[in-house]
Formats: sequence, C-alpha cells, structure tokens
Amino acid sequence: MQSETNMEREEIQTKKPSVFGMVFSPVEQFERMKEKPVIWLPLIALSIISMIVTILVTLNLEVDYGSMSGIEMTPDEIAVMETINLVTAILGGLLGTPISYVIFALILYGISRIAKSKVGFKQMFSLVIFVSFISVIGQVINQSIIIAIGGDPVVYLTSLNSFIEAKGALGGILSGIEVFSIWYYILLGIGLVKVANLSKAAAYTITIIFYLIMLIIAAISGVFQGMSPF
Repeated sequence: MQSETNMEREEIQTKKPSVFGMVFSPVEQFERMKEKPVIWLPLIALSIISMIVTILVTLNLEVDYGSMSGIEMTPDEIAVMETINLVTAILGGLLGTPISYVIFALILYGISRIAKSKVGFKQMFSLVIFVSFISVIGQVINQSIIIAIGGDPVVYLTSLNSFIEAKGALGGILSGIEVFSIWYYILLGIGLVKVANLSKAAAYTITIIFYLIMLIIAAISGVFQGMSPF
C-alpha cells in the first residue's frame, strides 16, 4: 500500500501541470507545480486569449465619443478614437496580462517569504498563471454569451449584478461577486497551501484580503463607470 502511494507521488512529480487540469483536479496540478513549475506556454496562451476577449469587449461597447470629449466629432475623428481603443485593447491583453501576473506573483512571493515559506518565485509565478486560467475561461464564457444575446459586455452574466442591475459603487461590488472570481480565489487559497506551504489560516486570510481589495477597486470602478457616457 505504501509503495503504491510512493509510486503515485512519483508519477505526479514527473508530470508537468496542466491548465485544463485546474478545472477538475487542481490539487494534483498544484502538487506537480511544486516540483515542475511551468510558465511560458500557459502565459502566452492566456495573454492571447485575454487580448481577444478585451478586443471583443472594446468592439461591443457603444461609446459616445462626442459626449466624452464635449465637442462634436467627425466620422474620421471617431474612427481614429476607435482605432486607438482597439490598439490599447491589443496591448492591454498582450502586455498588461503578463505584467499583472508578474506583479501579483511578486506580491504573493514577498508575503510568503515573510511568512517563512521557502517557495521560489518561479513556483509562485506558475501558481498565479494557472489559477488565472479560471478567470480567463470565465471571461470567454461570459463574453461569448453576451455577444450572442446582445447584452452589456461590462456586466458578467455569472455575477450577482446581472440579476440586480445596480449602478455605481454597489454595481461594482455586485459585479465582483461572481462565480469564476470566487472560484479563482478559492483555488488561490488552496494553491498557497499546497505550493507555498502556508498554513490554511494564513493562506485563506491572504486570499480573503485580496478579494476584499478587489471588491473595493470594483466599487471605485463602478463609480467612474457610472459617470462615463457609455
């Protein structure tokens, strides 16, 4: 029995983690990640997918550029603004996505080191990338359905705000209470336990703090969004 357990453990350690495995067997992927952290292929894939999603959101948004600028704009000027927004979306997906992963991984790495964890940055970076796969598939699913039904690309159908349709700060908070977002933070907490060897209390406390920070940012974004002429 013990030899079988050792063989299973060796098999896990020899395999690389799979992003698709994060859906059905996340704990196994975390154990593999601890031994063989993978970065480049999933990072490139998620960056490209994020770029495509951002482009779809940008194209699906109805923006009144005249109201935004306060002056009447010609069709050519509007076309230039649309092109700028599209280029920004492309750069945001290709560059903003990996940069945000690096920054978050550095923050978690620093916190873990303060907590006396021996986790390496490569392992933490891999953890952030793989957990982010859940957020990305949530974006893909939501935007695909929104485009099909002609809905608001800003409000995810899997969020609480899709039922309440609140505006301003409350709308931002309710938009943050979303199925894939909650799933993401749950997996992040488990990952901090399995990969960084943090205690469950420490890992879940860190996760809850970051979730609350995200809700605060969402509330602030909701205020500014309510002021914009979209």
